[in-house]
Amino acid sequence: EMTMEHESTLPKDIAPELSKRAKKINMHKLESVPWAHDGSHPGSAWFWKFITTILLVPWSYLFRRKEVEKPHQTDGGRLCVATHVNGLVDPICITMSNPKQRMVTLGRHDLTTSVPVISWIARRIGSQPVIRKAEQIEGIAEAEFAHHLNQRSMLTVAHSLSGGYCAIIMPEGVGHQDSQLRHLRTGSMRSAINAASIAKERNIPPPVFQPIGLHFRVHHWFRTDLYLEQVEPVLVPHNPIKEDRQKLMKGIWVEPPEDLVLKLRDELTRKLAPISRDAPDWETYRSWQLLAHLVAINNGKKLSTYKKEVLATRNVREKIRQNNSPILQKKAIKASKILHSCDLDGRIINNDLTISNKPNLIKGIFGLFIMILCSPLTVSSTGIQALLAWYLGNKTDEGIDARTTYHMIAAMISPISIWPLVSLIYFIIIDNIFFNLPALSFPFFLIFSIFIYHYCNLLFLQGYDMWVDFKFTLNGKILNQSKDGSELIKLIEEINTNLDVLK
Repeated sequence: EMTMEHESTLPKDIAPELSKRAKKINMHKLESVPWAHDGSHPGSAWFWKFITTILLVPWSYLFRRKEVEKPHQTDGGRLCVATHVNGLVDPICITMSNPKQRMVTLGRHDLTTSVPVISWIARRIGSQPVIRKAEQIEGIAEAEFAHHLNQRSMLTVAHSLSGGYCAIIMPEGVGHQDSQLRHLRTGSMRSAINAASIAKERNIPPPVFQPIGLHFRVHHWFRTDLYLEQVEPVLVPHNPIKEDRQKLMKGIWVEPPEDLVLKLRDELTRKLAPISRDAPDWETYRSWQLLAHLVAINNGKKLSTYKKEVLATRNVREKIRQNNSPILQKKAIKASKILHSCDLDGRIINNDLTISNKPNLIKGIFGLFIMILCSPLTVSSTGIQALLAWYLGNKTDEGIDARTTYHMIAAMISPISIWPLVSLIYFIIIDNIFFNLPALSFPFFLIFSIFIYHYCNLLFLQGYDMWVDFKFTLNGKILNQSKDGSELIKLIEEINTNLDVLK
């Protein structure tokens, strides 16, 4: 890792906590991961189409509402970069925002060798393993092998990018639960500059950095809201030294000039920080969210979508930084703490600044009815893996940001492993008890039943959403009748009289 002047102005760099899998290195498997240094893609084209089709299942299950912006039009390759707060769900969201452009990814070494299902998939889509500095410091990997593997992986990404492919990079180098961007590592900048240098030698358009804002209402909750933001790309400079560019063409990794790397890192930090939450802690961010709702109510326009909420919260953040108002901030933090303790947020506040306290019982009962109606098929096809995902997600040693990764894996493996098995059982039961089915009809039965399971699950989730809405307002009613509710109303009224600084 390169040193940098003015280090104090950058977000802090924290060594990642290593999981059990990350502490085990499988050198033989790492050596055998497919790679390419000729501008082609190291993965399988047909498998990419297959996996992006399968990902439509978790894509429709994980999120309740999705607002996803398309990437900006570019001629060359694209390095998608984002804050990393939601495990493997982060790259899945970026992939599904633009599934037609094949990706090549850099990831933790164990994600390509020892994670069930994920490793098998990662190798086939061309994911490149890296051994992080934290693993080298702990002596888990020999420095020489780590150096060889990391350079091979970064060079593969550089060549693929120069060939017009896409890459997903989390430049913080680690998943985390922070409310702000962490210190950006230089690996992705070096790969990008080398990709631009290779493109220069090939006389083709250079790649760009595509900064992405990944916004989840509550990132570790199932069926949360998603807003995926794509801002103006950052152009990647090429290495001015021609000899270095020619070495890259021969498959030899060359470190680009340090000043070029650090300049690019600074620019990317400036682009990524504003579209992250960029708050000192989650309590502060939630207070900004509440203020955004109150400003909107004051203006006569409630925030109707999560995208509007994110952008309004960002506007509040900037106004607070321009007009320091510690009393307003303190009251907003206190009020948002009360809401958060009841699993509520600013959406529960009515236009007249009261707490919404009339839960729609009919909606709640109807949601329960839909879940009960769908449960025979939903439970038999998806119940076991959903329960396992819930259990493992709550027990993982990888932190809360990995929780929804298990939900995603369960939804992804269902159509290709569990559902065919369940269909076979149903086929045998129908054949033996009700009427004879010709064996050759099973493929048609299988395809039909997979669609039935999927749409039954979607209907079940609609019922679940209705129940969640009912519970949300019920929590509001409970809060409204409590001492905390009275304090909240008082705080909101006091805040409302001091909102001028945010307009």
